[in-house]
Amino acid sequence: MTKRYFSFDRVQAHPQFLDIAEWPDWPNQFGNDRPLKLEIGFGNGNFVMDMAVREPDINFIAIDFYHKGIRKVITQLDRLHLPNVRLAYGDAKERIPGIFQDGELDEIYINFPDPWPKKRHHKRRLLKPAFIATLSRKLKMDGVLRIATDHENYFQEMIEFLSAEDSLENRHPGAGYVTARDDIPRTKYEKNFLNAGKPIFYMDFTKCAEVAAPHPGEPALV
Repeated sequence: MTKRYFSFDRVQAHPQFLDIAEWPDWPNQFGNDRPLKLEIGFGNGNFVMDMAVREPDINFIAIDFYHKGIRKVITQLDRLHLPNVRLAYGDAKERIPGIFQDGELDEIYINFPDPWPKKRHHKRRLLKPAFIATLSRKLKMDGVLRIATDHENYFQEMIEFLSAEDSLENRHPGAGYVTARDDIPRTKYEKNFLNAGKPIFYMDFTKCAEVAAPHPGEPALV
C-alpha cells in the first residue's frame, strides 16, 4: 500500500507544526512547563520520535527546512499520537536565536550534520563559532550539546571550535569524543554507518558558564 502524506498546505495548519521566527511561549504550546529538548536537522524524524516515546515527560522540538521530511514526520506523529513533539520550519541558524529564550533548553542534538566535504563549501557547515555560542546561550546551565558525525575532517573542525567556547566543557577530555553511545536512539544513517564498519565521532559538551559576549556573526543580545 502506498503511503499517503499531508500536502504542505495541510502541514502548515497542523497544530504540531510551527513556522515561526519569534518565541511562541513553549509552555503554552505544550500545555505544560516540562523540560525542552531540541533536535537540529531531524531528517526522517525517527530520532525525535523515538526520543519522544522514550521520554514522554519531556517536550521535544525538532527543526528542519526539508518539506518532504516534514510531511512524513507529521503523518507519523498523528499515527503514533505523540503530543510532546513540535516541528519547527526553517534554517536553524536563522530561527533558533528568536524562537528560544536564553537558558531555555535542557539538551540539543545534532546528528550527522552535512559535512560539505569540498573545501570551497566548508563555509556552509552548520557548526561555526558564532552558532556554537548561540546554542550555548540557549542551553540552561548544565544543559548538554550532543553531536555525532562520521566525517573525520568535520569532526576535527567542530572539536576545535567547540573546545574554544569557554562556556562549554567537553565530557570526554583527552580524545574529545567517544566511539559508542548507547543511552539515546540511533538514527537511520547511524545504523547504516555502524553496519558498514565506519567510525563515528560522538561529542558531548556541558554548559558550565555563561557566554561572555556575542561572537562575530552572532546576533547581539537584546
